Amino acid sequence: MAVTRKPLSKKTRFEVFKRDGFSCQYCGEHPPKVILHVDHIDPVALGGSNHIDNLITSCQPCNSGKSATPLSDIPQSLQDKAALIIEREAQIKGYQRVMNDKKQRIEDEADEVCGVYELFHSGYTLNEKAMISVKKFVDSLGVHEVVEAMESACCNTKIRKGTEFAYFCGICWNKIKRAI
Repeated sequence: MAVTRKPLSKKTRFEVFKRDGFSCQYCGEHPPKVILHVDHIDPVALGGSNHIDNLITSCQPCNSGKSATPLSDIPQSLQDKAALIIEREAQIKGYQRVMNDKKQRIEDEADEVCGVYELFHSGYTLNEKAMISVKKFVDSLGVHEVVEAMESACCNTKIRKGTEFAYFCGICWNKIKRAI
């Protein structure tokens, strides 16, 4: 006795494709290289239903090759795939938190270096362009080395007034070159 297959709605097909990332769950191919089909994990001929948990995205060659053969093992269950995605997302969020914390630390430490400059140059502060350099130096050398370089530049009586920041940059670049 032949089993009557109930047709799948377009909405169900789309939901299966969307859930599976619009790629064949057997071989990984995706449009436009292949035409996608919705395959029954447990074949209809063997009593499989149209329930979404029994449906999987398959390309035409894989679906045709499988025919009514039951799957004893799905290449990667949707639950495992979801767990991997959740883990990836958690790692990305963790990485972003670390990078945001690092950025904030560097900004705070650059402000500390700017404070040293302001001690020696009352009423003056470093502009945004200068602060970009200070942040790079803090990131490369650490705040203590950069504060020391700023103090050395600002206390040096042998350099022309107004060239302290350029002298400071020279000190920092020399320290970076020595570290390489």
